[in-house]
Amino acid sequence: MTLESSNTTVGILYDIENAPFEMLNYTLGKARRFQPCRTIVISDWEERPEQKRWEKLLRRPGFTFRQISRTFLGKNSLDSALYDSAKLLYEEGVRRYFIITTDSDFVRIAQMLNSKEKSYIIGVGTKQASETLRNAYDEFIVYPAEEKETVRKKHTRKKAETAEEVLETTESKANKKAEPKKDVKSKKAKANKAEKNEKEKSVKAEKQEKAAKATKTAKTAKAAKTVKVAKSANDEQAAANAAAKNAKSKAAPQAAAAEKPEQASHVNPAAAAPSAAPVAKPEHKAKATALPEGTFAVRLPKTLRKQLEARMQEEEVTMDELITYLLMRGLSH
Repeated sequence: MTLESSNTTVGILYDIENAPFEMLNYTLGKARRFQPCRTIVISDWEERPEQKRWEKLLRRPGFTFRQISRTFLGKNSLDSALYDSAKLLYEEGVRRYFIITTDSDFVRIAQMLNSKEKSYIIGVGTKQASETLRNAYDEFIVYPAEEKETVRKKHTRKKAETAEEVLETTESKANKKAEPKKDVKSKKAKANKAEKNEKEKSVKAEKQEKAAKATKTAKTAKAAKTVKVAKSANDEQAAANAAAKNAKSKAAPQAAAAEKPEQASHVNPAAAAPSAAPVAKPEHKAKATALPEGTFAVRLPKTLRKQLEARMQEEEVTMDELITYLLMRGLSH
């Protein structure tokens, strides 16, 4: 059977034994790129009548299903029948084809379609298709998900890359224009940072000055306290000296009485008893009279002296001042 064809016809060779009908529907969608044209789908519909489900396709203008005739039955009978139909289309001038299969035996059909005058062949198959079959086509489309980019996709990607290059060039120019603004911002940021550092230094110096003032105030207060303690000790010493002087003046008549024994015989023994205690140790009295006026000598035990020295260091006063203070406390009680 001779098919009327021309260079505006798209031939679709459908391996109905190795490809589901959904793959044919997918290929028909891809064939729209050649519209308007005449589409001829060639396969063995009588062998698989359940595959020819879309009767509405027959109502489309320029769309035709063609039944092929198998000259023999067997394993490669469909391949041979499709080969004969493709050869007929090629001889009639058809140069655009879709081959739907994953069978590598269809490589010889692609070779035949390029034998004299080159055709444009697009293969549609699964990802299991061999490299030999893929390389026999001008394009190969993986069904259902594409793994290898087609020429159209490469062209689209090239456009996208060109658009990215243009965008990068535009951004580069914009960045160059924005550089002066960045310099101004950088200078402003540096000035703000320097101002902040100056403020921090000022605050730090102020804190140091306050700390120095506080230390000075504490030292002044301590010195005033020391002066006050010394003054108090001097006052107490003066009071002690006065008390000692009074005691000495009281003891003078008793000493005079001791020097005149003849007068003492006329004195009542009971009245003279209290005066016996001060003259019990004449050697100590001799030492006391040898000291300057207003001086009082005390013999201290070693343990008591250590306690007084410790308290003298704690109070920050001299030993004389401390003993005078303790004597005054004793006299006041």
